[in-house]
Amino acid sequence: MIVVSGPPCAGKSTVARALERELGWPRLAKDDYKELVFEALGARDRDWSRRVSALAWRLLLAEAGRLVASGLDCVLEGNFRAAQRPALLALAAQGASLVELACTAPAPLLLERYRARAVDGSRHPGHVDLEALPELERELAAPPGPLLPEGIPRLVWDTAAPARSDGLGARLAALAAGPRRL
Repeated sequence: MIVVSGPPCAGKSTVARALERELGWPRLAKDDYKELVFEALGARDRDWSRRVSALAWRLLLAEAGRLVASGLDCVLEGNFRAAQRPALLALAAQGASLVELACTAPAPLLLERYRARAVDGSRHPGHVDLEALPELERELAAPPGPLLPEGIPRLVWDTAAPARSDGLGARLAALAAGPRRL
């Protein structure tokens, strides 16, 4: 299981889609689930968006658990936080071999990308990105440490400059298949 993590606008979706194509593994993305809920139940305010996010995480992690139980590999993508760590560790306890690909970029660039995305119409309006901007600014002021505990392979990818991702999936899959220490 490759866990593609990082703050908003760090390039997670782009990288996760490339991994999906390269490896042929299913990609479970938190925002995909969130947007399905918005389509079914509508978009509202920032509080509603947070509630929909919580549901989207539950759906994504439940589906990941079913894939693990079936012995299938997958790519998980989203702005994982400490709240999702226990569920990821539970997946490891169920037999998933985890590797984290942490996407990042300098905070000013992330904010520039975020502001552009918030107004370009590429995202579902239910994300209420402009309302979430102050929260993101606070989050980027004190970035969190690693998502998963020491012993789980982690690769940090700075997406500030274009980089070749050829063969990245195979390298990450090999890392995940290696010896695990929790």
